[in-house]
Amino acid sequence: MSNLLQTAEKEILRKEILNLCYQAAPVGCSIDVLAAAFAHTGTCDKDEIARQVDYLEAKKLVTVENTRNARLRISRKIVKLTADGIDYIEGNTDQFAGIGG
Repeated sequence: MSNLLQTAEKEILRKEILNLCYQAAPVGCSIDVLAAAFAHTGTCDKDEIARQVDYLEAKKLVTVENTRNARLRISRKIVKLTADGIDYIEGNTDQFAGIGG
């Protein structure tokens, strides 16, 4: 696949991650939920989603919280939009480079 197509896929994936987190606000989405949402595309796996979440976190559009329940032996990473992420999704800010429009 060409670099142009790979770049476009990453930009679209980032935008869709933001949209899913917006729909799930204020609770957010776990990485597992995001992976399940994109499973039908066949273009990305959980590791790729985690990389794109890291990218969005570096842009300060999302935060990642680790939640645990020791009794049930469950650990999850929950992705939530920041105020800047909400502004971006609602169109109240300029476009960010690297995120599909």
